[in-house]
Amino acid sequence: MSRVRVTLIVLVILALVVPVLGGCGGSPAQQALERARELEEKAELTKAMKEYERARSLFVKEGEAARATECRNAAQDAMFVMATYPDLVSDTRKKLEELYPQVPREEREGWIKSGELEHMTWDGKVHYFDQAAENIATRHFDIAYQNTAKSETVAGLIKSFKPYIEYQAPEWQPYSNPLTWLGTESVDIPRPELPDKGVLKLWFPLPVLLGPQDTVSVVSVTPDTWLKQPASLDGALSDAYFEVPLEELAGDLSIEVKFQFTHYQENFKVEPENVGEYDRSSALYREYTRSYGNIYISDDIRSTAKKVVGREKNPYLAAKKLYDYILKEVRYSYMPHMAAWPRGERESVYVHRMKRGDCGAQSMYFSALCRSLGIPARTTGGWQLFTGNFAGHFWAEFYLPNYGWVPVDPTAADISDWTDRITEEERREFKEFYFGNQDPLRCNVQLDVDAAFTPPADGAVAMPLALQAPTGTCSEMEEPAVSVIGQHTTISAELLSGDAGSLATGPVH
Repeated sequence: MSRVRVTLIVLVILALVVPVLGGCGGSPAQQALERARELEEKAELTKAMKEYERARSLFVKEGEAARATECRNAAQDAMFVMATYPDLVSDTRKKLEELYPQVPREEREGWIKSGELEHMTWDGKVHYFDQAAENIATRHFDIAYQNTAKSETVAGLIKSFKPYIEYQAPEWQPYSNPLTWLGTESVDIPRPELPDKGVLKLWFPLPVLLGPQDTVSVVSVTPDTWLKQPASLDGALSDAYFEVPLEELAGDLSIEVKFQFTHYQENFKVEPENVGEYDRSSALYREYTRSYGNIYISDDIRSTAKKVVGREKNPYLAAKKLYDYILKEVRYSYMPHMAAWPRGERESVYVHRMKRGDCGAQSMYFSALCRSLGIPARTTGGWQLFTGNFAGHFWAEFYLPNYGWVPVDPTAADISDWTDRITEEERREFKEFYFGNQDPLRCNVQLDVDAAFTPPADGAVAMPLALQAPTGTCSEMEEPAVSVIGQHTTISAELLSGDAGSLATGPVH
């Protein structure tokens, strides 16, 4: 081969390769995006957030709308994490002193030094979960009992549930004793708090159709001008979807949705020997035994589940052992949900590692334990109405052939440990009730956590694993849209029929 020909071949190869090598750095926008990701990986969140915003501006100039949205969402994800862990140690010391003035300073300081309080390091400093101080009371019962007013409130709640516990349901009917409610959700945002342009997208949670909640209707949508997709009442998650073109919004934004639903008490009288065999090829079995999202099955979770149930093969009896294990080993704690998967650690793994979690987290852990053994399980919920108004709550269900979805609420059972004003028999009875039974003071919004909004959200939302209040996104807002929506949202409930008994008079977790 002649030298001239070799030279030509080399030049051709270089002509093909050099543009690729030269493009490794990418455009200025791509370089800014990569820099932002590097900073986020190092937990330099403030710098990462600013770099994501710079990348977004550059992508907008390049006409790359999808990449610009990607950067906006990443910046907002960083904001959610920072908002979840906002407190420096001085802030946390102050909160501990305010909440537990009767506890010696040395003991309070010990909670910090031990690492018990939820924290993470970002921007080179240790930051604490904004509800870390509140979590002390539900993990140290001696501290909780010192709050006599709260202890009496919890005891009153437990005693008010006695009619549900003693209720004699028909032998042949797992759903009875219904309550019918009228719900109202309102979002009223002053015009100056919204951008001049762009589209504000809103999702309003609504009751979903399922066994104990078979009568659901949307009473009114006011106005219906921006309603793009009516309520999806029979999906995995029920919501009404709105799009508000802000250029056309002259005055304040006001949307009201009224809905009605009937929820039944559940009482499952399961005979273990009558539980049938699972159809392991069915869509239900495959869906609710898989490892996904926040119901993730790690090797350690699977190993623990096997150890807890031992040689027990009956799914009903195995599930009861898992329920008892959670009541014994896991303490109630507020959760850093906004920093969980897909922004951080999966909730089932968090609870397994930390041995603490709130209603949703405990239920996700129960579901993961069940699924690891081939028992279909899910974490469902939306709201509880223990006080006569809506409050976020999740619980679990596991599936039994010949019976259906059986309810389990480890956190409701947990409540009985937060007071010393009840007898041990009342405590035991309360805990036993919430395996296979459930009060009617509920409203299911979704069948399982991590269910996609309808339509799926195109931006960062506060809690993608659950929809418990109106939320939204807006392409023209640098801060998450929910930071504005949440300040101007009201949700209320009115009992229309049925006997709800004596509702709690104070707040409960």
